[in-house]
Formats: sequence, structure tokens, C-alpha cells
Amino acid sequence: MKVALYARVSTEQQIENYSIPLQIERIKGYCISRGWDQIEEYIDAGYTGSNINRPALAKLQQDIKSGLIDVAIVYRLDRLSRSQRDTLFLIEDVFLPNNVEFISISETIDTSTPFGRAMVGVLSVFAQLERETITERLRSGRYKMVKEEGLWSGGADASPYGYTRLDRGVLVVNEEERKHIIRIFEEYVKLKSYIKVQDKLLEEGFPLLRPQRIVNLLKNRLYIGEVSFAGQWFPGTHEPIISKELFEEAQRI
Repeated sequence: MKVALYARVSTEQQIENYSIPLQIERIKGYCISRGWDQIEEYIDAGYTGSNINRPALAKLQQDIKSGLIDVAIVYRLDRLSRSQRDTLFLIEDVFLPNNVEFISISETIDTSTPFGRAMVGVLSVFAQLERETITERLRSGRYKMVKEEGLWSGGADASPYGYTRLDRGVLVVNEEERKHIIRIFEEYVKLKSYIKVQDKLLEEGFPLLRPQRIVNLLKNRLYIGEVSFAGQWFPGTHEPIISKELFEEAQRI
């Protein structure tokens, strides 16, 4: 039997916690118990299970359609996918039509049996429910962080222009970028033209910002001390860069 061992984790933290080696060890142990020794590994480290856009999974599907695989094995069903639709697509449109047996060793799923095929549908529903529950919890946590604590909810590895992001969305002013933002607002109120503002600041030695970037900065209420979530704005705890009067004048223009 030609076996495809598929393993996946979604974050770097999981990779460091040896989830991939654990999956490989358990699957290989299962294969040994069945007397299967032709094992090809397909590993997606750091890829979400919410879709099937993963390089190793794509290679697995290609090899299955080329007749190179007899059995596909995962440690848990949610390692294959956390989407019910994608799970059923892979099983019903990729594995079974190409006579590939699918096995999940944790849930004792074996699509060579009618019961195993039925269990795939049931468990894929719960895998998707778990993913959606986690997403909703994260969303609720971010909403609370913004509304109740006044913190910025942007990415952990990014900072909005004009600020430096610290832990948990705390923002502190970047003094060099503050000067740039103030000059953008001041010159726009005077010149009433994005292009003229761009030209003026370049003459003064400020970094180049495209007109659309200037537009976005001028509309951003972050600079008057507010933070947003899902299109709603709330009072923030960070220091404003622009006065409300200057901001409103720019909006009027």
C-alpha cells in the first residue's frame, strides 16, 4: 500500500510545540501496525484549516489523481480541514473517485466502510463549528479590547503610521512620523490638493506618500485619539496627533 501521511498545524507556536512530529509519530505507528512501509509525507506547517489553499495538500491531490497513492492518513480530521464543505469535497471528489482510502486515526474513521464514510460528515460539522467558535471568541475579545479599553486592534506585527504598537494594542507616538502627519493636515487645509501636498512635503524632505495614502491618513480618526472596530469608532487611550478642529476642517475641505 502506498500511503500518504498528511500533517498540518496553523501557527508557528504549534510548530514549536512539536505538533507536527507528534502527528507523524502517531501516523507512522499506525502504519507499522498495518504492515505499511511505503509512506510519503505531506506537511503543511503554519497553514490554516479554514481553506484548502495549502502547498502540501495541493501536491497530495495531484499525486492522488496521478494514481500514486492508495491510502491517505491524518492524525485528526480537523488536520485535513476545518471546513465541512472542503472536507466533503476532498473525500467525495478527490479520494473516493480515485480509489484512495481515507483514514483519521484519532476518530477511527476509515472510508472503506459505510460507517466510516457517514462519520466523516458528522465530524466535519463539529470541526467547522469549533473553527467558527474560535473565530467568534477572538472577534469578541478584539471588540472588548477596542470599546472598553480603548486599544488599537490592528495586527500584532504592524503599527499605524504615526505610532509604534506595544503589547496588546497600546500605541505610543512616533515623533518623526508625527511631524509628517501634522504637516500633511496643515498643508492640505492651506493647499486643498493632495498632489500639491505631496509636492510640498517632498520639497521639505519628508518621505514620499502616494496621494491615496494621503487621503487615507486625512480620513483616519485614529489621529484625534479614537480607535475603530468593524467600522465603529470609540475613544482611545493613545495620545492624539491632530486636534479635532484641524481634523474637522480637513474633512470639510
